[in-house]
Parts: sequence; structure tokens; C-alpha cells
Amino acid sequence: MTAESHDSGSRTPTRCVRLLKVLVVDKDTVYGPTIRLALEEAGYYLNLVTDVHEGCRRVQERAYDLVIVSASVGTAALEGILDILSQRVSPPGVIVLADPDELRMDGESHGVPCLSILRHHCAITDVVDTARALVGVPWSDHREGA
Repeated sequence: MTAESHDSGSRTPTRCVRLLKVLVVDKDTVYGPTIRLALEEAGYYLNLVTDVHEGCRRVQERAYDLVIVSASVGTAALEGILDILSQRVSPPGVIVLADPDELRMDGESHGVPCLSILRHHCAITDVVDTARALVGVPWSDHREGA
């Protein structure tokens, strides 16, 4: 979905590309904001929520390209969010942050085709790399020669 525009007074054509929207649901007051900052710096448009009910509401009401959910929200809430996402016509990519003892999801996709599980409190670069692998690299504006 690319559109080129030419302003009569401008010599640099601009290509605008859709932003990739990410929802992070994490109760951790340090790790969640750190993920948000890293992904915003990588060019993603972020919403961070710490309240489980708000996270579920946003997943139901809005279309995101990627949803990152931490096991810190609790197993029931995590599985509820995955269930909501699996019912979408075109589910987003999903990253679950969990330690092996927190959640037993090995090999299960819960109906979500693009699901990755990372160890909670993994390196932030791992989260960014996984986001890029699942939904691609966001570009908001490119100018020739810039």
C-alpha cells in the first residue's frame, strides 16, 4: 500500500507506507516500557497497557499488526487474549513472553498462525528481531536522497 506524491514546489518525491501497529500487554512496570521504547525507536506505532481488561478490550476493538503479551498478566488472561485473536479473520502476529514454568505452550499455536514464544525478560533485541520476523520492518516516510 504505497502512494507517491509530488508537490509542485518540492523536488523530493515522498513514499508513505502504512505504520505497523503494536499492542503490548504487560504488567511489568520496567520491562513493558522498555519494550515499548525499543519498538518505537525501530519505527513501530505502540500502545502499552498494564491492565488485563483494557488489553482484552483493545484486542477486541482494534486491529493490530502485532500483539505482545506477557505471562505476567496471568495464564487465564493470556489464553483469553489468544482466543480472541484466533477468532479474527486475519489474526495479527503474536509474541508471548513467558518462562517455561509460567506457561506450557510448547508446540501449541492456540489458533494463531504467527505465534512466537520468547523467554520473559529476554534481551530486548530479541523482541525487536522477532517483531521484524513476524510483521516486517515499518517505514513511515521515505524521501529520495535522504
